[in-house]
Amino acid sequence: MSERGFQTVIDFLYRLLLLLLLFSFDKVLLLTYTQGTDFISDTGEVRRLARNVIPADFTNDQITVYQYEVYSGIGTITGKHDWDALDVEFGSLQLVEKEIAALEIKKHFADSPEQEAVIDGLIDSAWARFKENIVGYQETETGDESSSILETDYKSWNLNSDVDPPNRLRNVGITEVDF
Repeated sequence: MSERGFQTVIDFLYRLLLLLLLFSFDKVLLLTYTQGTDFISDTGEVRRLARNVIPADFTNDQITVYQYEVYSGIGTITGKHDWDALDVEFGSLQLVEKEIAALEIKKHFADSPEQEAVIDGLIDSAWARFKENIVGYQETETGDESSSILETDYKSWNLNSDVDPPNRLRNVGITEVDF
């Protein structure tokens, strides 16, 4: 068996193991991305991480706004917006989204500019770790390669040196008889 074939078998077994783990526990360990959901982390976990600053009347809908913003950032940086539970990076992405969303909520409720600056530093550090550890080693393809835009040369003779300028004296309807 070739090395590529062996790697394909390993990837299949890994994804199968993840599915088995997903359905073998009473409590689901990994949340799955479903159409129409714009974040992948658990809202309750984000609330738990930011519990010291969230007022009692802060709703889950307000938390999901922060989750959506972070997920949008993840999608922009990775170039992939359809993360699935079977993707190798999925669990790490959940952790990153949860951490940064909680930090953004803490920043929103910061008491002083100094506290806000400290939280900004933590947010920057989290994004830097994300870029270094996940984006740098991203294994899951974005799918954009198959739908790339084809580029063609200019058809105009003044923008493309390979195209000869048109001869306007040719084929204008004048015959030798007319002379």
